[in-house]
Amino acid sequence: MNHSDLKKYRTDLFRKAAAHEKVDRVPFFSFAVTWKILDAGYKLSEGLRNYDKMTEAIRMHQEKYNFDAIFELGVRNIVRLVDHLGGGTYIINDEIGAIQYKDNALVEINELDDYLKDPTKFLWERGMAKKYPKWADGTITVADLQKCFDEQKAFLKYFTSIKKILTKEYGLPTFTAQSVPCYPGIDFLFNSILGIKNLSVLMRRAPEKIDEAVAVTNEFFQVPGIAALKKRKGPNPKACFDYDIALLVHTILNRKQFDRWLWPDLKDELDILNDKNMTVRLFMEGSSKPFWDHLQDYRKGIITMHLEKDDPFECRRQLPNCAIAGGMELEMLGRGTPEQCVEHVKALIDGLDAFNGGLILTQEGMVTYKVDAKPENMKAVSDFVLGYRG
Repeated sequence: MNHSDLKKYRTDLFRKAAAHEKVDRVPFFSFAVTWKILDAGYKLSEGLRNYDKMTEAIRMHQEKYNFDAIFELGVRNIVRLVDHLGGGTYIINDEIGAIQYKDNALVEINELDDYLKDPTKFLWERGMAKKYPKWADGTITVADLQKCFDEQKAFLKYFTSIKKILTKEYGLPTFTAQSVPCYPGIDFLFNSILGIKNLSVLMRRAPEKIDEAVAVTNEFFQVPGIAALKKRKGPNPKACFDYDIALLVHTILNRKQFDRWLWPDLKDELDILNDKNMTVRLFMEGSSKPFWDHLQDYRKGIITMHLEKDDPFECRRQLPNCAIAGGMELEMLGRGTPEQCVEHVKALIDGLDAFNGGLILTQEGMVTYKVDAKPENMKAVSDFVLGYRG
């Protein structure tokens, strides 16, 4: 197969599996993030700050494991841009091969009213100072901001280049056709604005303030994202998925809180996708099981549940309308043997009757640290999946 035909074949595999249609083999994609930099023999600081080395790491990742798609293309940790603001976002430890993200609360509880009055003004004048050292100590200059803009252009150039390389040289499809993403306000508050502690306190002490904060914060991404989604004409058969949703805040929400602050926005997205017959990978970090009943009525073939901490067989029983992504457990990839990993994946494929669709193999969580996976285990699984035919 030439690269163009291979790309189409792989895309069709994803779309058929998501639609619960017969496939000749199960598709699989890479959910590795910084692990692929380490696996290529680079330090994290090298791969994250040198786009040539990041490109080489992604090339080696594909050549070594031959995935049907790669989810993360070096976009998750854009450290070069924030370097010009004094850093302040990431802590890179090359000695142990780890990267940490600082949970900076941009809005403290006693500042929430000021944020609600004019969120853009607040974040620009006060929030930035809490995140970036040069903003905080007043040493930020116009030249620093210009360097940030220059770095953004350099990053976009890299991103365009790596996508072209993967398509033209390796026959990899576009993972998602999504253009303007939605971002529910409650998840944005959790991840960036209030932080875990402040949001948790306010949900108990002043839930009406969270109502206001969600409405205000939705204006940044959720409202324009929904507007853009409504304009979509329908499925894009040239991408593995039409849409992608990743959520984290549900990990601290009880059922009542989920229904009040997250479900309305998530439902808006899913309802539009359902009406337009568009596919979505839904990744709810941790466990999504407490909220599965909300998803039971969507038409078959719309939602692919990317499971991190939930049992695929239980998900199939409770959500027969949803395809499943996952199955490659990090505990096994990192600690097991190649034989154990292959046996596990084979049992999953056979047990879920995956040649009749409904299963897309990938790592259950973002493969980040070196201990998350042994190269020989990743290789054994990829070789098996490519050769195991229905």
